[in-house]
Amino acid sequence: MKCPECGAPGSQCQERFNEFLALEFSDAAFFAVHHLTVATFMLQHSSRLSREGWICERELLSAILAEDQPPDSVGKQARHFLDGGGCGVGFKSKDGLPVVAISTWTKTILDVCSESADVYARDITSWARAALEEANKLDL
Repeated sequence: MKCPECGAPGSQCQERFNEFLALEFSDAAFFAVHHLTVATFMLQHSSRLSREGWICERELLSAILAEDQPPDSVGKQARHFLDGGGCGVGFKSKDGLPVVAISTWTKTILDVCSESADVYARDITSWARAALEEANKLDL
């Protein structure tokens, strides 16, 4: 069985995401890429987001990777949106249906190694870049 949204085996994607969040919140060196971890996971699991929320995550990811904006600044933008300061629509999905039809992404969270903070940051960034490239090809 594969995850119907990202294509990873079983529910390993959710388990790995939970592990990575725990790692990031327990070690500042790993936390440096937290915004990439969350935004990328959410892009690939779009049933958790509204259409507007998915677009916001894609834009935030693009701001970090393509526009080289500091993650702290991008995080403040995300919190502003989540707190209702965005375009006035909900961030979370109301129906639980995927926003995008991709069910097999080139890279998933299972392609990320966490043996050291440097390797982790490199792999998270590579995963995020691959997901953003694929997400940018979608017409939403």
